[in-house]
Amino acid sequence: MIEGNKKTKEQIIFRQLTFKKGDSISFSNLQTVLNESKQYIINTGLFYNVTLNIRNWEGSNMDIFISLEERLYTYPIPTVDIFDRNFNAWFVEHNHDGKRLQYGIRFLQMNMRGRNESLRINAMFGFSQKFELSYTVPYINQKQKVGLQFKSSYTRSKFATYETLDNHEQFYFNADTFIRRTFLTQLDFTLKPGYEDKHIFSVGFLHSEVYDTVTHLNPDFYLNGKVLQDYFALGYTFVHDRRDIVGFPLHGSYFDVGVSAFGILPTDNTHLYSLQINHAKYFQAGKNLYFAIRNKLKFSSPVKQPYYTQKGFGYKLDYVSGYEYYVVDGQSFWLGKLVSRYRILKFALPNNFQNNVVKASKFPFNVFLIGQMDAGYVKDDYYNKGNPLSNSLLVGGGPGIDVVLFYDVDFQLQYSFNLRGENGLFLHFSSFF
Repeated sequence: MIEGNKKTKEQIIFRQLTFKKGDSISFSNLQTVLNESKQYIINTGLFYNVTLNIRNWEGSNMDIFISLEERLYTYPIPTVDIFDRNFNAWFVEHNHDGKRLQYGIRFLQMNMRGRNESLRINAMFGFSQKFELSYTVPYINQKQKVGLQFKSSYTRSKFATYETLDNHEQFYFNADTFIRRTFLTQLDFTLKPGYEDKHIFSVGFLHSEVYDTVTHLNPDFYLNGKVLQDYFALGYTFVHDRRDIVGFPLHGSYFDVGVSAFGILPTDNTHLYSLQINHAKYFQAGKNLYFAIRNKLKFSSPVKQPYYTQKGFGYKLDYVSGYEYYVVDGQSFWLGKLVSRYRILKFALPNNFQNNVVKASKFPFNVFLIGQMDAGYVKDDYYNKGNPLSNSLLVGGGPGIDVVLFYDVDFQLQYSFNLRGENGLFLHFSSFF
């Protein structure tokens, strides 16, 4: 019996269960089966709270009762975002310049038709503008193993990063016109035969153009002084995910490997190949004490690539603690992170405004003290001149605090040190939207 799925179709929930009606489960394995099913349901991202209880246990027969609290599914979020690669670079390096802000709205509609489908529409304005549309259908067949995702975006900007010098981005800005435009569209086909493994097959197309002043400043921006770039791309990714909670895991493991080819047709004017591998292990070492070990590898060829494609450290989650103000570009890299977390607070915030929109009675809230140590190495055989952090071992880390709301909104404040003798306070934020 299922209770609380006012919108979600039952087949979406049944898909996450490791058992079905009429199965025989040994008593010694019962709790493991229930716990696994609970985590698989939570990791759909559709519920705040999930409870599995045993009812009507008579002899060798029993009923399993599933109680759910659906989360808010509609998020029209007025947004102020930053053009720069992270908050710390914008706030310190660019003196929190208001011109480098984007403003607009992010709209996310989760659980469309009650089938865990999602629609995203983003419209961001300012000196750098971005418009995005994506629709995800996790299952398109009756056996719920095959899915697809469509996404498309158009960006235009009056800023362009044309070069990296002394591991800092060099910008060209034209207040009168948009100097770079990019259109991207992609279709992903997914195959998920079980609970933990997923295969993703991707096909996409990119068109990008840049103001000729940028290519005069750096002829290698698109290579050979080109102002246009057009190519088709193919990709394949394998994912093995055993994390307890996808948004903020404390137990389990994660592995993925992806290969991509950019420029698959003879008429394409860019031809690149890349391989990326991610692995993470999460475990508990004592009461409220948790550890995470994460590694990421990237390889790409050829050595001579368009400037804007060969990104290394300093972008999104690819950074070494203490080096957030720097950009370390290159064709290949390794990044390792060791994180210890000690939970000092765990409670549920009561929802005093429970209604038909926000149905959950409580919101989970956790606070952790953290210690983090990162190391990484970027190999750059083409753009390394004048960038001393390339082809060098980088090590940094320090103490901090993690504040986690729900299961997938994380604020991290960390005081970090690096091998250059520099230190500072850095803010990081991640969320499902």
